[in-house]
Amino acid sequence: MTNSHSHKGNSIIQQKELSRLRDLEKVILTTEKLAKAGHYEWNWDRGYLVSCSEEYARIFGMSVPEILDAHSSWENTLKQIVADDVELYTQSADVLANTGMLDVIYRIQFDGKPIKHIRELSIFIKDSGKYGNSSVGILQDITEQVERERELGYRDELAQQAEAITDIGHFIYDELNDKYTYMSEGCARIFGMAVDTLKIKFQNLNDDLLDVHPDDRERVLSEYQHYRKSAKECSIEYRIIRSNGQIRWIRELSKARVVEEDRVVETLGVVQDITLQVSREKELKFNLTVVSELEAIADIGYFLYDNKNGRHLFISPGQARIVGLDVDTFYQKILTNNDYIDLIFEEDQPLVRKAYEQELREHGQWRVEYRVLKPDGELCWILETGKEFKRGETGVEKSIGLVRDITKQKHIEQELFYKDALAKQAETITDLGHFVYDELAEKYLFVSPGLAKIFDVDEASLVSSQESSDMDLARVYVDDREQVKKAYESFFINNDSWQVEYRLLRANGEMRWIRERGKAHLMSHGIVQQTVGVLQDITEQKNIEQALLQSKGTLEQQVLERTRELSNTVKQLKEQIEERKKVEVELDFLANHDALTGLPSLRLCKDRLERSLAAARRNSQMTAVMFLDLDGFKIINDTLGHESGDQVLIATAKRIQHEIREIDTVARIGGDEFIIILSNLSEVLAVKTIAENLIKQISQSAIIDQKDIDQNDVKVSASIGIALYPEHGATSDQLMRAADKAMYEVKKSGKNNFGFANPNELKATQYKEQGKQDQAS
Repeated sequence: MTNSHSHKGNSIIQQKELSRLRDLEKVILTTEKLAKAGHYEWNWDRGYLVSCSEEYARIFGMSVPEILDAHSSWENTLKQIVADDVELYTQSADVLANTGMLDVIYRIQFDGKPIKHIRELSIFIKDSGKYGNSSVGILQDITEQVERERELGYRDELAQQAEAITDIGHFIYDELNDKYTYMSEGCARIFGMAVDTLKIKFQNLNDDLLDVHPDDRERVLSEYQHYRKSAKECSIEYRIIRSNGQIRWIRELSKARVVEEDRVVETLGVVQDITLQVSREKELKFNLTVVSELEAIADIGYFLYDNKNGRHLFISPGQARIVGLDVDTFYQKILTNNDYIDLIFEEDQPLVRKAYEQELREHGQWRVEYRVLKPDGELCWILETGKEFKRGETGVEKSIGLVRDITKQKHIEQELFYKDALAKQAETITDLGHFVYDELAEKYLFVSPGLAKIFDVDEASLVSSQESSDMDLARVYVDDREQVKKAYESFFINNDSWQVEYRLLRANGEMRWIRERGKAHLMSHGIVQQTVGVLQDITEQKNIEQALLQSKGTLEQQVLERTRELSNTVKQLKEQIEERKKVEVELDFLANHDALTGLPSLRLCKDRLERSLAAARRNSQMTAVMFLDLDGFKIINDTLGHESGDQVLIATAKRIQHEIREIDTVARIGGDEFIIILSNLSEVLAVKTIAENLIKQISQSAIIDQKDIDQNDVKVSASIGIALYPEHGATSDQLMRAADKAMYEVKKSGKNNFGFANPNELKATQYKEQGKQDQAS
């Protein structure tokens, strides 16, 4: 009985052990399925797969018998491995034989099935009995893991690229422990440091605020504290100061990632470097302000027009103001091109339609002057220019244009036309004539028809010929030459004016009495360069006077005759006084302009310079004075004649006007000397740019016409001296002297260039002037 009980006990124990092993096998099989891993045993001596689990066979898409057959040899096993990984697997097998361990990742593919990524772990067992050397291991399908890692790698690379392109970085911040748990490369780059350095430096909120600009710290701290209390998104812009002293603008957006008990535990944040954007916004705001101011100063406006759909895409405030509307009203009322043309004076509408349709279509641009009747009843003149902005297959799709209020200019032109007509009429009635004479070139720059009539010569020949002072005196009756000569000499000594009466001998031998009056028109360095004068034929008046002296007869008859003559004389004198007043007005106009180039005179130039300086003082801006002298001009005068030189001066004047702005002034103050005033300057770069353009344009060849030669190319260059207010002088005289001296320094250093005045010389000059004032006091 004892033995019987013993056998039963052993049987129960074996059953329990078998049950436990089956349970363990189930756990292992379940684990294999979850991990997509299967185990196997390989015989190294015979080279085949001894056994494997069902999950092992499933990895290969086979049953257990099928996989045992497929892996019946080493060669068959290698056929299921991707060709590029066979060598790696073979080398790993050698390592297994030598070290007893195998850990390798490779790919399998067979029968056209998708590639799988496999991780194999194995141990080598030497001489395990009847089977000899073998290995047991685990095979795991890690395809999904590899693809996820690859996808994460792609995403990480794309995130890094996105951060680099957009200047963005992101971070995760532990609010409880007050430290960064993660920081991207882009975030560290924005702060100008490496990630590790930044994590070490920023250990708490106070460390974080140290890099914030002092003016922004209080605001940033307040935003952070509000965010922590409210757990609402925090969006803020502020400045940081990098370790190299560079200031950058930052936009930060923070959002609560973990919130526990209404308290922010973890923050996810994004920072972006918006320095360039802020700079562009400031620049755009400044440019818009400048454009708006320029529109107001120059009475201009501009627009962009959709020719395809017949509507304005954009109009500036200046455009709307010129036609008497505001921008919103313009967009409401002017819906089509016809709506705009309805604003135009009826007589000018056909001209405008032709410009918009024919000229734009054929030439790609237009220029037209027209009148607009504003809502308040004012009639204004507008100059409009434009060109195609975009052309498609069907023609011009968009155009851009500029409008300018030229009402004042039209009034001035009309006034000048009236004055010119009145001057000609006055010359005819009063036997007057006027002239502009170049004292250095000894030739007339301009003579009026009345003057040519007095001289009994052709006005064109008088201007084109050389007229020296001796030739002028040769026309004077011999007995009157000395007094005329003295009048001229006194004028050149005192530089004021002259007035003289003399007898003139015409070419036909006829003698006429002349009253001549003149004054300096242009001076340089105290030397008269041009004069303007008026001549009046007073022969009839002199004859009357002579007749009075020679009249005889009775006293009563003499009294009656003289009374009559005196009455006529008084009437004539009144008429002469009125005519002289008209001439004086004309002389004042001529005194302010250069007759050859039409440029302002020195006196007008000084007046505009004073105005520019006053504006510069009010607005804290700069004014530049350029003293420009032509290089090589004397050679042209000496070799090709003064007429050619005049053509060069006219061409130079036009080139200068083309390069400067409308608010600037250029004046001719000497033979080949010009003064340029640049107003409303905010930086020196604009002065340098204009000077460089002037040097470049003036040095271009100029085509001149000569009598003996049809055309001739000549070249001159320019030396420019520049003085800036307030750096080089506070008054017009100081600036002009400084610019003149700077020009001579450019001449000495090689010409065809520009240079700025020396501020130290200004201090010395002011010191000398102050010394003179102290002595005088």
